[in-house]
Amino acid sequence: MIKMRNLTRVAVLSAFMAASAGAVAANWWPIVANETMPDGSIKQIEYVPLEKASQVWPICISYPHLKDPFFLAANYGSVNEAKRLGVKIQTLDAGGYTQLNTQISQIEDCVAGGAKAVIMVGVAADGMGNLLRSLAQKNVVVIDAVNGVKSDDVAARVLTNPREEAYNTGKYLAEKHPAGSPKVRVGWLPGPAGAGFVEAFSAGFHEGIKGSAVEIVETKYGDVGKEVQARLVEDMIQTHKDLDYIVGTAVMAEAAVPLLKSRRLDDKIKLVSVYTTPGVYQHLKRGSIEAAGVAPVVDTASLALDMAVRMLEAKEKQPIRVINTTSKVYTKDTIGNVDINGTLAPADFRPVFSYDGK
Repeated sequence: MIKMRNLTRVAVLSAFMAASAGAVAANWWPIVANETMPDGSIKQIEYVPLEKASQVWPICISYPHLKDPFFLAANYGSVNEAKRLGVKIQTLDAGGYTQLNTQISQIEDCVAGGAKAVIMVGVAADGMGNLLRSLAQKNVVVIDAVNGVKSDDVAARVLTNPREEAYNTGKYLAEKHPAGSPKVRVGWLPGPAGAGFVEAFSAGFHEGIKGSAVEIVETKYGDVGKEVQARLVEDMIQTHKDLDYIVGTAVMAEAAVPLLKSRRLDDKIKLVSVYTTPGVYQHLKRGSIEAAGVAPVVDTASLALDMAVRMLEAKEKQPIRVINTTSKVYTKDTIGNVDINGTLAPADFRPVFSYDGK
């Protein structure tokens, strides 16, 4: 068993493993994705994974937290892919986006315990350089997953492309409210300041609304917990009495639905989420959230684990592979077209913190 500190939840939540893992999901491949080539060009590919791992590789998967359905969906995809490939995984929960040192120490302990690869969803874009340099020197394969970090000491990147997700969201609003039409005022709540995905969200959203009638009146940052996001929404609607939209994370959108309804603002202020959770999915179908981006989070996590095994079994060092899965914006009228199995975990799924590869 891989040795770790700062993981008081593991002993309790590992008990969920047998009931939660369930049967291996249906094939998730081929998945259409964009791969950035060594010369910087982008090529659309159909990714097909390995049939099986050649041995039971021990792999650690590090998340900022497992308190929202986004990372629960990623955990679900990783567990199913570990079962299919026949590899051993240990899941690490850093405890939140303020816990950079915890994430680093968990990964260090995991590698000290024998892990040959680490799939890391970074707490922050910066701050991982020394750790990643050390892991590279030890020939530990690192997959930079989902959020993205500013270091080239990784074997590959498998990202959900948060910039594209937010760009698509911004573009959706820009097309509804083009230049020359009446101005619309937007509150922007992208998540915790400094996180790599938040920087990407903000860059993409600003680019998407460029040249339109969409105006961001205020940006508020905060942890992606419901209480924090609800408080930010409350502050936003108190400060700005003429908002047309509040746009941001799925946690924000879920928290905002009852808030706006209780204040009888649900007909005045529309909600748009950059990505989708089960709650957002249900609100989309009901129309209480106007639009949301949908990315294949489950499939992306499966791809990241396959990539880790692929890199472990490579006979020689390869250039860094950069693969981005793609997303689209959906509304009440189109959400029925989504293959939800590649996006969300089943409703009864609980976190799985270890799988022994058997």
